[in-house]
Amino acid sequence: MATTYADSAQAREWDRRYDAWGRDKRPQPHEFHDYEAAEQLRTQALADRAVRAIEERKSLRRRIGLAMVQMETICPPNGGAA
Repeated sequence: MATTYADSAQAREWDRRYDAWGRDKRPQPHEFHDYEAAEQLRTQALADRAVRAIEERKSLRRRIGLAMVQMETICPPNGGAA
């Protein structure tokens, strides 16, 4: 019995809010979260992050190589292990 009363009270409150605002009583699509679109955005963000990580690794490898070349011009290797 309490559930029925709560449901009907909630329904009356819903109707009152929408009537007070002068809006249609049907649910509006913009009021709900689109879980599928959010999941697609999350998947795309993960893919973009993976691509960016690969590019950063390539860039880091290039920068380390350039730094090593600069170090060898300043301090050339002796030709053997120390």
